[in-house]
Amino acid sequence: MRQKPFAPLAALCASAALVAACSVVDLAPIPIAEVPQSAMAAEPVTYAVPAAYPAPVDVAAPAAAVPSLADATLPAAPAAVPPAPVMASAAPAMAAPPVTLGFPAVSVPRFGGRQEGGMPAEEVQCRKRLKRLGVSFRDIPAIRDSASCGIDYPVEVTSLGRSIGLKPAAKLNCAMAEEAARWAQRDLAPAARTRYLSGIAEVRQMSSYSCRRISGSGTFSEHSKGNALDIGAIKLKNGRVIDVHKPGLFAFRERSFLRSVRGQACDRFGTVLGPGYNRDHADHFHLDLKDRRRTACH
Repeated sequence: MRQKPFAPLAALCASAALVAACSVVDLAPIPIAEVPQSAMAAEPVTYAVPAAYPAPVDVAAPAAAVPSLADATLPAAPAAVPPAPVMASAAPAMAAPPVTLGFPAVSVPRFGGRQEGGMPAEEVQCRKRLKRLGVSFRDIPAIRDSASCGIDYPVEVTSLGRSIGLKPAAKLNCAMAEEAARWAQRDLAPAARTRYLSGIAEVRQMSSYSCRRISGSGTFSEHSKGNALDIGAIKLKNGRVIDVHKPGLFAFRERSFLRSVRGQACDRFGTVLGPGYNRDHADHFHLDLKDRRRTACH
């Protein structure tokens, strides 16, 4: 019989396939059931193991009495060990020394309070405002000429702004210096630019602090407290000088300027007096911060 040449090759392929199948089965992963964490965390179970297996029992023979666990005698529990006595310390406990925590002193400015150096807080704040306004000034020693005349915290002012000089230097209290600077910068300077197209070079004052009484009266003037300033003339940056007086009939621009700055001063000060009020004020504006129910504007 003629043998087929492909028979051995077919048998070899079949053997290889069988080996591969067995390997795949052996290598297939065995599914592992997921064990919940609660089961894994369960407490271990303890099983009682008998000490020895009982002897075989003959069924035909009568059953021997099996001792009950209830009849068994349990060993007595050991007696409780008494706690060891606590020995009192022979030496008394040392008390810990108190601990003191130090904090740096903080100065909090308060209205009416005093800052370092004895100056009241409102005086300190007033000087800060003067600096913001560009006022040139310096602190000078307290002035006390009498019981009715003096300034506790005076300033000597040489300008009412960065470009508005004050000549000669005026001795004032800080509040008066501040209000005079605001009037010069916000009322006087705009009025000069509007009517003369020029800024203010300097303000010429005739009196600041002065220990004196009001003319014809026994009452001390506001000048005696550094709370008043007399303005005699205003010099413009173009060189023109405007004297405070009653202008002539045809001096329309000068009259308008003086009337404007005088009226605006009445909105800032307690007292405003000038030409036309009386003979003593014919050549200047008197400005003071006297506390009044109504402004005395004359």
